[in-house]
Amino acid sequence: MKKGVLFLMITLATTNLCMSQDWMTSLDAAKRIALVQDKFLFMIWEEAALIPYPVIIYSENGNEILFENLFDNKDINQLIWDYFIPVKVSESHYPELYNQIKDTRKQSYIAQFQDDNIKIMDVNFNILNTSVSPEAYFNLSEFLRTYALNTSFLKAELKNYSEQKDFSTSYRLASKYLDYAILVSDKVRPDIINLSEIYLDEADKFLLENSMEDKINFQHKSSMLRLSKYLLQNRPKKVLRNLKRLKTEAMDETNQSFLAFLYYTSYQLREDDKNSELWRSKVSLLNLRKAELITKLHL
Repeated sequence: MKKGVLFLMITLATTNLCMSQDWMTSLDAAKRIALVQDKFLFMIWEEAALIPYPVIIYSENGNEILFENLFDNKDINQLIWDYFIPVKVSESHYPELYNQIKDTRKQSYIAQFQDDNIKIMDVNFNILNTSVSPEAYFNLSEFLRTYALNTSFLKAELKNYSEQKDFSTSYRLASKYLDYAILVSDKVRPDIINLSEIYLDEADKFLLENSMEDKINFQHKSSMLRLSKYLLQNRPKKVLRNLKRLKTEAMDETNQSFLAFLYYTSYQLREDDKNSELWRSKVSLLNLRKAELITKLHL
């Protein structure tokens, strides 16, 4: 994919062959297309798009080429369509969207939501690029290298959550995003982990608000998934410290397996072969492979 991105960046400087396609103006329509095409949304507030938006793209020899306005160059427009679903959102939607997040997001997330810069969103309108905000001269080349991601890995969970929001769909999407974080670059991994936490927070809210049979096991499941992010951040001591606080006697078989995965991977990251071997036989083949991938991230 990256080679294709670079080729298109080079092509932008010398050719004008791409057919222009207008940005979408309906979030719901953009969501439907993004689900089908396995893309993130490339979103900006409509009024912000009325102001020239300078972008930088690298030429074949590595020189920076400045384009005065992202919105009036059809080649750049086609490049964005190749990797995202671009959508300009009317300010009239601001109150509704803001009310959905005002009490549940960090201030850094709220600031990115309110800003006039480009927002990369998943199909449920949650912002991905909360750790990177485009500057006055937006380096589109670097931005694409980071955020031109395919979401086919998340397809089933994104679709299920969009159709019905409950503990199960929120938890599974949070879990899938953490798995996805293993596969992406170091630069975008923190953003993917943050997205996972948004859905896990929602799962915990559903758990609090609803009476569910075997609630304690669901709470254990959520708590252990929340600890998983520290494995991706190479903080095994924090995982082990928190696992000691869990009351594991009443855990069901699925949670016992998850517990074994957390212990095994934590000890692997600490290069503690003796303790990791004590847990290995209790870890599924799938999770052994996941533990191997996580360990390789930090070699």
